[in-house]
Amino acid sequence: MEAALSAPAEVSVDTRGASLDTRDASTRRLAELPFDPRDERTIDGTARWMGMLGRFQVLAGALVLLVAVGVVVAWTFAAVTAPEIESDTTPPLVRLGEVSTTQLGWALGAVVFVGLLVLRGGVLLTDAAEDLEHHIHASDDAAPYLEDALDSLAKAFFIDATLLGLAGGALVWLGSLS
Repeated sequence: MEAALSAPAEVSVDTRGASLDTRDASTRRLAELPFDPRDERTIDGTARWMGMLGRFQVLAGALVLLVAVGVVVAWTFAAVTAPEIESDTTPPLVRLGEVSTTQLGWALGAVVFVGLLVLRGGVLLTDAAEDLEHHIHASDDAAPYLEDALDSLAKAFFIDATLLGLAGGALVWLGSLS
C-alpha cells in the first residue's frame, strides 16, 4: 500500500495543457447527460439561431473593417488631392475642426480592434452552433462536440461581454465630455 502511495503518478498532458484524465472525466460526465427528443429539438433550434446570429455578427465585423479601410482610402485621397488655396470670400459649409493624423490613427485602431472582436465573436458563435448540431445529430460518442460547443460559447460570451464593457466605457467617457 505504501509503495502505491509513494510512487509518482504519471499524468499525460495534451496540447492545450489540460490533463487528459481530467478531460476524459469531464467527457464521460457530458456523455452521461440524458437528452430526450424534446431537449434535442430545443438544442437544435437554439443552435440554428446561434448560427444565424453568428453569421450576422461576422458580417457586421466585416462591414466595420470595410468602413475603416474606406476611411483610410478617403483620407489618403483627400490629402493627395486637397486644394492648396482656400477661398477667402466663401467660407466652407462645415468645419469639423482640426483632426491630426495621430488622432485619426488612434480612432481607426480602435474601430479595427472592435471590428476584429465582433468578427471573432461571430466566428466562435458559429463554431459553437455547428458543434451543437453535430452533438445532436451524431450517432456515436457526441460528448466532445458538446464540450467544444460549450468552450466556444464561453469564449464568444467573454468577447461579447468585453464589447459591452467597451461600449459602456465609451458612453461614460462621452458623457463626461459635456
